[in-house]
Amino acid sequence: MSLTTKISYLRKAETVKKRVISAIVLLAIVGVCIFVSDITRELLIFAAAVIAAFEMRNCVVNAGGKAVVFPPVLFMTVNTVLCLIKAPLWTLAAAFIGSAMLSICICVCREDLMAAGAKGTLFVLMYPMALFAAIQRILAADNWLYPTAVAALATWSCDSFALFGGRRFGKTKLSPLVSPNKTVEGSLCGAAASAAFGVLAWALLRNFGAELWVCVTVALVSSTMGQFGDLAASLFKREAGIKDYSDLIPGHGGMMDRADSLLFSIPTAWFFIELIELIRN
Repeated sequence: MSLTTKISYLRKAETVKKRVISAIVLLAIVGVCIFVSDITRELLIFAAAVIAAFEMRNCVVNAGGKAVVFPPVLFMTVNTVLCLIKAPLWTLAAAFIGSAMLSICICVCREDLMAAGAKGTLFVLMYPMALFAAIQRILAADNWLYPTAVAALATWSCDSFALFGGRRFGKTKLSPLVSPNKTVEGSLCGAAASAAFGVLAWALLRNFGAELWVCVTVALVSSTMGQFGDLAASLFKREAGIKDYSDLIPGHGGMMDRADSLLFSIPTAWFFIELIELIRN
């Protein structure tokens, strides 16, 4: 083995080690916050959203745009309080509309922002803030665990097997301009893995009334939307010319690099479960 090959191997091993350690620490923090209490759950999402707001604002700036981070952060602050006091769902829409109006007012009053700033700020308010706010609302509901767990585990299963399947069988590029390493074959392997996880979830939850077709459908649809969430984050990074949203998490990038899939998959899972219950009733 040549010296260059050895150095490359050692670098890859060090990167993998860093990623594993970071993942364990991150999962431990998330797990504690999720299951300790309603307050820690909401504060976890609030902290993640605020970090993501700054990352996305920087992404907008790197892409040549302008954005103000205050209205999106204020929106998440208000939504966090509303979730903690169990305010009705319409208050989420009211908080969003108010924050959007505030965004435009701020940009109109500042000559260094104007229309470009308004567009960038409204973009950050919509993506990712509105999605984080939706997840906050889901975690504040009584049935938060089922859609969150199914979506998260199905998405992680999908991501892992999509990576493996792409390396082993990948030939057809899924979206070469957005994410050159993703393949159709890898995506199909990920979808198959998420469907298999749905079967596993049904096997574990059938004594609690879970149905096979519901578990498989929710797992498959939410993980598929998770793949679109991953591509969306990659699209904006490519537009900004950056590799990661930040270096917050060693070996993993920024908050948006870790949350991109879940921002799409968790609301999707909740929506389908609620839709099924609505149709039945």
